Amino acid sequence: MIYSTINNIIYQLEEIWFSLKEHKRRNMLTGFGISWGIFILILLVGAGNGLQKGVMILFQDYNQNSFWVYGGKTSIVEPGKQADQKIFFQQRDLNQIQQWFPEIKTTSWEMSYAASYLRSETKSYNRFTCLGVESNYFQIKTFKTSQGRLFNKLDDNLQRNVVLIGEDVAKGLFDNCNVIGKYICIDNNWFQVVGILESNSLFSNNKSQIFIPFSCLQNMFTNSKPLSSFAFILHTQSTATNFENILLRYLSKKYDFNIDDKNAIYINNLQSNSSALKNLFGTINSFLWMVGFCMLLSGIVGVSNIMLVVVKERTQEIGVRKAIGATPKSILYMILNESIIITLIAGFIGLVSASILVYFINILIGDIISDNNSIFKGLSVNIPIAIGAILTLVFSGAMAGLYPARKAASVLPIKAISSDH
Repeated sequence: MIYSTINNIIYQLEEIWFSLKEHKRRNMLTGFGISWGIFILILLVGAGNGLQKGVMILFQDYNQNSFWVYGGKTSIVEPGKQADQKIFFQQRDLNQIQQWFPEIKTTSWEMSYAASYLRSETKSYNRFTCLGVESNYFQIKTFKTSQGRLFNKLDDNLQRNVVLIGEDVAKGLFDNCNVIGKYICIDNNWFQVVGILESNSLFSNNKSQIFIPFSCLQNMFTNSKPLSSFAFILHTQSTATNFENILLRYLSKKYDFNIDDKNAIYINNLQSNSSALKNLFGTINSFLWMVGFCMLLSGIVGVSNIMLVVVKERTQEIGVRKAIGATPKSILYMILNESIIITLIAGFIGLVSASILVYFINILIGDIISDNNSIFKGLSVNIPIAIGAILTLVFSGAMAGLYPARKAASVLPIKAISSDH
């Protein structure tokens, strides 16, 4: 039984191959439309994925559940209230917020300090910004160090004179030397360098930043100055959009501003922002799929037309087959299989051609892809997309050949034999 089935399959494949060889030019032109369609589809979706990877680098320095809250000025004036009132936060406010909302996992202040000058023992540097943060800050902004370490709780509690510096600051003050353990002077106060922050991309703004423990910065420079921003992260099971609305209501009551006043408080919800970008690229990829499929559709219509021509040309042959005992089912399969084989071969050629081109394009633009400042991270052949495209082709090829196959199977032997095509 198995041997007979295998022989039957081999016979059908030989017959299809013979039929394809008889009309090579016609079949090549038919397959070209399908090959070109899947070729363009792979390139479009591959380019879209490369751009998406580059854009999502914008969020690589942030915990995806993080919130950043910035105080502004009131712009909606209500009776009895002062216009342009600035919103500031006190240290106790952040402790109350964390106690009030169990959804919050950890918090940190982010305090800017406008330092006048910066120098090492031998050199000075001008292009820098100072920020006072707590050790928890590096759970919210997921910075890493290329040398040394991040802050810890002892740095917070003991108000240590230590700093983390960006790559540009390290190069400006110490050239390319090992700077861990060395000292820098900020406005006549000396700090020991404990780490250099790693910069992964153009969008990492830490290259010219200096981080100081928040408690040390306050004690040394600001004398409990009111704070204008803080950050926190939520537990993973919390819904960011709902929590943002709850937090905004709480802050509007606590600081007495109109909840519709967009200038009073700015809340940067990273989870919502990254989700919006992912949805945007999902829409773009769907559009690219649609464009590619429309190109495939023209090739599939061509397959259907060619199968109609094949049925007409082989009308007498089909009649003879039916006269000597071929069933309508076997005729149906014969035409259908030929349609599927043409589609599969053409689709495979398009897929392989696109994969080879993607490979060589990535080699040619390798410097751009490897550059941390590049937003484009190369083309890619997505395996699920490739499998989906092949399955779509097989199904479409079967559908394209179905009508001609059913027409061939319904031909009466006597009419087919006496037909002049």
